[in-house]
Parts: sequence; structure tokens; C-alpha cells
Amino acid sequence: MTPSKRRLVLSVVLVGAVAAAFLAFRSALVPATHADHDHGIMNLDAGGFLEVRLRDGKTRNLVGAPGKVLVVHFVDPGDGEAAEELRELFTFQETLREDAGSEFVVLVKADSFEALDAWLASNGLVPPVPASLTLDPEGKTTLRFNNRRPLETMFFGPDGRLASQARGRLDWRLDARRRIAEAGSGGSIE
Repeated sequence: MTPSKRRLVLSVVLVGAVAAAFLAFRSALVPATHADHDHGIMNLDAGGFLEVRLRDGKTRNLVGAPGKVLVVHFVDPGDGEAAEELRELFTFQETLREDAGSEFVVLVKADSFEALDAWLASNGLVPPVPASLTLDPEGKTTLRFNNRRPLETMFFGPDGRLASQARGRLDWRLDARRRIAEAGSGGSIE
């Protein structure tokens, strides 16, 4: 092998090793979870990657201080209670249309938006804020959030700190406003 070919091979191997190290490092960056291991991520502003897929095909990283209350609701369409829970969530979202102090991210474990739209239609569900629906096809982001149930909701304050968490179904009519207000006032689960 000529010296120039050796340099080329060495360069390709070196670039490949650097790329592999970067990808391994990037995927390892996840904000810390609560010490009791049943709570979700403690602080979204701790760095890392929590990416979800948007309807336009782009991704969004949920890491960072959102600047307003961020409500992350996890849905697995395979769960029998998922449709009724979303129906209640959508009704609640209708009442908050003018509220600029909160944002909803509905993180759905579905392979595609076409599959999600078909499931929504088969259950008679029409989202009032379609942009709030995001996908996590392989469930990687859901696991990084430390989500343990097919239906779960996490309320983060404007600074990105976890204020409260509803394990399982949430009574959106009775409990959600209080949790949003608590998150907005800087409450924390710690």
C-alpha cells in the first residue's frame, strides 16, 4: 500500500471514530431524573436531547427552559383508556386557547402521523391544537423522560423544572388548572 493510500485509510478510520464517539456522547446526554426513580426528568434546562418528531417532518428538542408552563402528556394508542383521556385533554385545551402562558406537547407512541390520524379519526377525536401532537415512534424520548405508564402527564415550570406529575389518567376538568398554576408560580416536585 502506498503512503498516500495509508493516509487516506487512516483519515477515514479517524473520521469514523470521531463521528461514532460524537454520536455516542450525544445520545448519552439526558437530563437527570428524580431520585425516587418514579418521577420524570427534574429539569429540562439541564442539557441533553429529548427529541420529538413534528408533523412537518422536523424534530424538536424539548430540552431548555420553555419560558412558559410546558405540559407533556404521554399517550400510547394501544392503551384502552388513551382515546378517552385524549378526548378530555382536547376539551381542556379548548378552554385554554387564549392562554399564552402554557404549551402542550402530546407525545404519542406511533410510527407515523398517518397512523396517528387514522387512530384519532377511528375514535372521533379532533385535536384543537394539531401542532401539539408529536411522535416518538420508537419510544426513546419517552424512556428518557422516565415515563413508566401508557398515560402520564408532566408539568414543567417556565424555568424547565418539574412541578408535578400525574401518573395514569388525569382528571383534566378538576386537576389540570391547579397543576398549571402551580408550575407557573415556580413550584417544584423537589
